[in-house]
Formats: sequence, C-alpha cells, structure tokens
Amino acid sequence: MSELPAAQQQALAHWASDAITAGWLPETTLDNLQDAVVAAPSHLFKTESRPLVVGLFGGTGVGKSTLLNRFAGEAIARASAERPTSRDITVYVHRSISVDNLPDNFPMHKMRTSLHGNEHYKHVMFIDMPDFDSVESANRDLVDAWLPHLDVVVYVVSPDRYRDDQGWRLLLTHATQHAWLFVMNHWDRGEAQQLEDFRSQLAGAGLADPMVFHTDSSAQPLAGADQFDALQQVIQDTADHSVIKKLADIGVVARLKSLKVLSEPWLSNLGAEDTFASLDSSWSSHWQKHSHTIEDSMAFKFSQFAEQFAEPKGSWLKRFRSDNATATKKTSADTLIDSAVLSQLDNGLADFINQQSQSLSLPVAAIKQAVGEPYARARRDVGSTVSSHVEKSLALPGNALQRGLHKTLGVLSVLLPLAAMGWIAYRVVFAFAEGGSNPAAYLGSNFAVNGGLLLALSWLLPTFLSSKTRPSQVRAAQRGLTLGLQAALKNIEDTTSSAFSALSSDSKERRSSYNLLWQTLATTDAENLPEPVKRMLASEVSGVSHRELDVRANTHTSTDSAPES
Repeated sequence: MSELPAAQQQALAHWASDAITAGWLPETTLDNLQDAVVAAPSHLFKTESRPLVVGLFGGTGVGKSTLLNRFAGEAIARASAERPTSRDITVYVHRSISVDNLPDNFPMHKMRTSLHGNEHYKHVMFIDMPDFDSVESANRDLVDAWLPHLDVVVYVVSPDRYRDDQGWRLLLTHATQHAWLFVMNHWDRGEAQQLEDFRSQLAGAGLADPMVFHTDSSAQPLAGADQFDALQQVIQDTADHSVIKKLADIGVVARLKSLKVLSEPWLSNLGAEDTFASLDSSWSSHWQKHSHTIEDSMAFKFSQFAEQFAEPKGSWLKRFRSDNATATKKTSADTLIDSAVLSQLDNGLADFINQQSQSLSLPVAAIKQAVGEPYARARRDVGSTVSSHVEKSLALPGNALQRGLHKTLGVLSVLLPLAAMGWIAYRVVFAFAEGGSNPAAYLGSNFAVNGGLLLALSWLLPTFLSSKTRPSQVRAAQRGLTLGLQAALKNIEDTTSSAFSALSSDSKERRSSYNLLWQTLATTDAENLPEPVKRMLASEVSGVSHRELDVRANTHTSTDSAPES
C-alpha cells in the first residue's frame, strides 16, 4: 500500500502530460506534481517489519537534542550548550535495524547514526532533525527531505517559542500525513495559560484533543512539572507492529488525498458541458457576422473580376482568338483569394478564440490545437471552392427558363430560315412546272422581294431575340464567385464547429479518465487504534482550508505574543 502514492503520482503525471500536449494544462503542471510528497516511512526499509520512525522537530533552542538524550539515557546528540543551532541529522536506532533505502538526495555527511542495544527502544528509530528556523537553507532542505519518512512527529516548543511561524507553516502543510505528539519543553519557565493557548492553536489545525506534554529538562525538575515518562510510554505503546501498519496506511491515504487536492484544480481548465454549448452557439453567431463583412469587402472585387469572364465583343475571329485566354481566366478565380482575404479569415477566428477563452475560462492553447488542423484544411480549400463554383456557374449561366428560351430561339434561328428557303424553293419549282401551260404561273419581282424579306425576317428575328436572351457570363461569373465564397465560409464555420464538438468530447473523456484514476482510492480509518494514538492524528478542519489555516497562523505570529511568565 505504501507504493500507492508514487503509482498515483505517476498515473497523474501521465494524464497531465497528455493534457499538456493537448493544450489543456500549462507546462508547469508537472513541476508542481513532482513537488508532491509521496515518500513514506516504509520506503527506508526493505522488510515489512520495521520500527516506528519518530522525528523530533522544533526551532532553535527548544531542547530537541536534550530530549533525545533523555530518551537514549546518554549524550548521543550535541545539545545547544555546545552548539546554538543543530545542523545535522542524528539517528538513534537499534543495531538490529538496517536502514537500507535512504533516498539518493540525502546528504550522508549531514547524518550521524548512533546504534544502540537498548531493548526498550528496539522498535523505535529516533531522528533529531535540524532546527527548521535556521537561516541556513540547507537545514530546511533536510527537514523537508526527512519529514515524509516519519510516522510520528514530536513537535517540541518552549514557552517563548510556541507561536513560531515557520513551525506552523510546516504543521499545516503536513498535518494529516503523520501522527503528532507535542512537547512544551523548559516548562520551568512556562505557565498554564501558555499551554492552553498552545492547545487552542493545535485545535485550529485539526487536532481537537492533542497529546501535549510539558517537560522540564533541568537537573532537578519541579514536582509535577515533568511528563517525560508519560511521553515515553505513549511512544512505546505506539511502537506496536499493528499500530505502525495502521499509521502507515493512514499516511498513504493522506498522501493520496493531497495528490487529489493538488490535481483537482486541473479539471477547471477542462471547462463544463454548458461551456462548450455556449462556445458553439457564440461561434455560429460570430462567424456569420464576420462572413458578411468579408462578402461586403469582396463585392467590388468580384464585380471587376467577373468582367474577365464576359465573351469578347467583335468579330467571330476575335472571339475565336480569345477563347483560350478566356478559358485561362475562368480557371484563375482562386487568385482572388489572396493573403489579405486569408488574413481576414485568420483574424476572425483568432478574435473569437481570444474572446471566448477569457469569457469561458478555457485555455487558448487547447482551443487553438483543436481547431488548428481542421481550420487549416478548410482555409486551404477556399480558393478551389470559389473556382469550382465559378466553373459550374459559367457552365450553366442564368436560370433554367433563360437557358431554355435562348436554346429554343437559337434552334429557331436555324429552322425558320430553312423553312423559308424551302417554301421559296417550292414556289419557284412549282411556278416553273406550271409555266409551260400557264404563262400566269411565272413569278414576278414582287415574289422575289417578298421571298427575300421572309427569309431575312425568319433569320434575323430569332437570331436577335436569341442574342438578347443569352444569359450573361458576367453575372454568371459574379454569382459563382459569390456562391463560392459563401460556400467556403460556410465550410469553415461547419468545420470549426465540428472541431469545437470534438473539443467538448475530448474534455469529457479527460474528465472521465481523471475520475477513473480515483475510483479505487484507498480508504482507512482509525477505529482500531488505541485512544491515545487517535488523539495524535490530525483531521481536516470542517469548512476551513489549509490556506485559511496558514493565514490564521501568520495572524497569530504577527499580532500575538506569548503571555509573560
């Protein structure tokens, strides 16, 4: 079970890496995760049967080293009389215990180990940690490195140092990850009201009924002023193997909960379901307005460019010579979509993303990455879409009625002259055949005039009407350009909208996979622990966050002072 926090940290790191790649989380997310505490006391030992790891923690001059010497019954730790500030780690452990797995970052030259054969402490490993309030950062680094490996923290204070700010900061950060014992040392200089004030502070940190002992390390302690024997007995009782295992399990759960508290804010970057519904609705409205703006700006260019698609006027020879040039112009409609138009498209999308990322609190990187590739494809197809619509429009200019009427008149401009010529020929042949027997059958000049007029009118009238009903190539080209641009803009709108839908689905899947990581979160309780040990465990303060507790601690330090002795 002790490996769970590290495994969970690795799983969270994998989840966060994918989210970072997708733009949902900032790059610093993994740095924050790596700083999370996942180490446990059991990591120091290879065997499951291990001692209770007890750390003596406190500020300068509170008497940690003196207290450790009392536990050992000999001077194993140099007290403040020799050196005002403790800079090293002193480990007091039974010689049968092997500490096998010290982390690589532990400075071994800062560690002094004192082996003993005292059976009284065979199942306890004492660690005298450096003064946390030293100006030397190395001391604080040592404290931070060792704290995760402690089962029990013996927090040592003195009547004039029990409101120390740095101590409270560390206590509030790690309160639920260890069992806690509190010692107000130098009790010969203390008063009862100071002890009660100290208990009140501990209650605010989640310890409703803390185990607080007062000790007097002077040569001749006053009667009733020293509770060292009681402190010693509690540690002995806690060193039972079953209690150690239970404390280890509670520590594991506390570390997992810390990881959960650290990682839960990540979900806010994923947005909510209604967020993406609003995103899609806003996008449709925004892009339609932006599309109208682009269409209006392109209207004049389209009217000019459409002239290139008009059939050249003049003789049939001139029109024939212009056929190839006209065909070339018809296939170059995509040249209208220049960098200025593309910039308008890009700016419309960029403005929308920036506005929505601020109003909906969505990461810009995630939105850009989701729409980037689909938008790029749609953007790349704008020119070809416009050209395709122009070609289709030129192939079928005008409407169906115009094209039908023009085609009918074109056929009539051929058929009617042929019919007129057939009638005239028939009359001439018939008159010639009749002329041998009937001189009056010969045709005169009037027939020639009337026949010529009939032939002319049968050709000129349908030809004239056909030319007048010919669908305009210019209007066809302009219509094709307009419809092509509208289709391209609609394609961008639909493609980007689909990308937002995919972004919403991705958000749901990531939220679901995150929740899945915590479905098997281990749980434990302290029901089977001895009552004194239960009092050593901190609980979450109902309705009060650690940040608020930290502020409370700062307030105590800055505004309160210890009662005078």
